[in-house]
Amino acid sequence: MSRRAERTLAALLLLAGAAPLFAGRFLPFLDMPQHLGLANALARYGDPSTGFARYYELDRAVDPYWGYYALVWVLSHAVPLELASKLVLAAWAISLPLSVGFALRCLGRDWRWAVFALPLVWHENLFFGFTTFLVSMPLFFVAVGLFARELSAERSRRGRAALLGVVAAAVFLSHVQTYLLLGLAAVALALVEGRGPRLALARARAFLPSLALFLAWFLPNFAGAGHPVPLAHTARYRSFGSLGDLGAVFEPKAETLARAPERIWGMYADGSGLALGAGYLLLLALSAALAGWPDSDTAAEGLVPGREGGFRAALRARRGELLAVLSLACYLLLPAQVAGQWYLNARFLIFAALLAPAFLAARARGGRRLLLAGAAALALVSDANAARKVAAFQREVEGFASLVERMSPGGRALGLVFDRASAAGIRLPVFVHFASYYQALRGGDVGFSFVGLPSIPLRYRAGAQAPHPGEWAPQDFRWESMGPRYDYFLLRGVPVGDAARLAEHAERVGEGGGFTLYRRRDVSRGEASSP
Repeated sequence: MSRRAERTLAALLLLAGAAPLFAGRFLPFLDMPQHLGLANALARYGDPSTGFARYYELDRAVDPYWGYYALVWVLSHAVPLELASKLVLAAWAISLPLSVGFALRCLGRDWRWAVFALPLVWHENLFFGFTTFLVSMPLFFVAVGLFARELSAERSRRGRAALLGVVAAAVFLSHVQTYLLLGLAAVALALVEGRGPRLALARARAFLPSLALFLAWFLPNFAGAGHPVPLAHTARYRSFGSLGDLGAVFEPKAETLARAPERIWGMYADGSGLALGAGYLLLLALSAALAGWPDSDTAAEGLVPGREGGFRAALRARRGELLAVLSLACYLLLPAQVAGQWYLNARFLIFAALLAPAFLAARARGGRRLLLAGAAALALVSDANAARKVAAFQREVEGFASLVERMSPGGRALGLVFDRASAAGIRLPVFVHFASYYQALRGGDVGFSFVGLPSIPLRYRAGAQAPHPGEWAPQDFRWESMGPRYDYFLLRGVPVGDAARLAEHAERVGEGGGFTLYRRRDVSRGEASSP
């Protein structure tokens, strides 16, 4: 195959990975509505019709979630907010395999093995809606590749070092977990390179700007008394608390191991994701058997250590595998929860999976191209399956957009989700944060919001936050203490407790997408109450 044909095929495969994002308006991603609502609040903060400035104040401090929000804000000047968010995710879906290919090449592997990253684009972190974390992933691989080149080069290049500094800062400003993994990877690469601490420190100076940003965020949030294990996000939740009071929660190691496949491919209720995962692992194992050792081309390029090189030289030739093992160790050994922040160790697993092609030391040439074809075919099956699930989800939520349009802008809405399950084949409770689409499409505030987290660049104004029952406990809703603070109620499923008596205090406006909308009786049509 010619180089031109190879690139054309690669482009088509990359576009196929992003295509399911446009199979429908609403994406079945759990946290997506929250992040979309906050992106709207940042983009339209000064618009009086949204009411954002009445509820929130901007946090001018350094926050590690700016990556996604900044990209959406920039694009929202040219296209509608929802499309801006999808374009950011599409860029992520395309750049993830490309960045893995770049890292593989810098680590001494054939970049073509990055085709194994294509079936991993649609994985569980995406369906959890961890948008800021997703943005950090391709940046991580670019930073790893740049630093590997800096360490092995005879002379540091000013342009490459400057680019590494910018990319490392962007990693932190997208997600702090990924930045910490990048720090661990950088230390490992410097130790393996073995050219002395002076050279390693000189090449690592590119990380100083990002380290300064990290410390500017870390010290206020981990160096004093705070609210380390909050029951809810509140205006008082200003820090994570001291390092000695983080409330780390570890899960049993047997559970960590058993749930590993689910945490990459467990997003579909019909088990199709796990079936694709089984096929992926079988193909990867076959590839390791056929391409796991360097061939003559690799040896000719000096990537196979000689006998005189010893253990360090062997490690240097296996830098990519070492990083994959470190990522897997983070998944196995780190806590599942710290300071109320959940699903921590599980996020490292996807990095181990994406780095797994580093175990393929031989070039993807000759008969080994059949392995590339197998991974490409698996990716297309994964993309088609995701597109079908997104399309089915549109049928399930049909009418929800028109329901939200009947809500006046700039008010406050409370989601009471008693039925979290999706009938469109999605295993995750994707409706928990769906009330945040009111904030994304109409402005205002929602009953449970990520506002107030130390990683979010928004805070509630004094007295502006309304009490709420929590997104996982709608049965705790009490009309007397909570109801009068809300203009609208989005109810899903069979309610219990005070939620079952909403009709006594609110009028039913309509139904759509499995939700029933209520408006508080003393709220006039076309207007919303003040905070």
